[in-house]
Amino acid sequence: DGKTIPGRPYQANRLVAVLSKLFSWAERRGLRAAGANPCRHIQRFEEVGRERFLSQDELSRLGKVLSEEERTYAVGAIRLLLFTGARLNEILSARWDWVDFSTGTIRLPDSKTGAKTLYLNAPALAVLEKLPRQDGNPYIIVGNKKGAHLVNLQKPWHSVRKAAGVSDVRLHD
Repeated sequence: DGKTIPGRPYQANRLVAVLSKLFSWAERRGLRAAGANPCRHIQRFEEVGRERFLSQDELSRLGKVLSEEERTYAVGAIRLLLFTGARLNEILSARWDWVDFSTGTIRLPDSKTGAKTLYLNAPALAVLEKLPRQDGNPYIIVGNKKGAHLVNLQKPWHSVRKAAGVSDVRLHD
């Protein structure tokens, strides 16, 4: 019945989606008979949107841990996510030349939903003002490779949320 990962419905649905793409690719390449994708008939789990908000106490603990964290750009990215509600990739791939301090905005030429303007509140502007710019790197959130942006926040986020005692909070929350 396709329910191969008990208690992990989202992961099971993602696995079926990947396998379905693989089988479809194989069909297009003539490696499988057309219409033979076995994933077509697998019933997916119902997915319910998750919503999790931090309490004032949790926000305080998170803020304390972030103030003690030494990874400047990772902390900047997490704070910008908190203060703007932007998507992770919108923050990680944002460039300095998209920032307009006079209007308090970041103009994203392309995002998941097309061109978009992020409106920056005072705390978000303060984060940007404190982030060091790196010569030759156009990105706000500088990565480990020269001229690149940070590509993954999972490790720093995992350690920050563990230290703050909010292990059930995702970056999207």
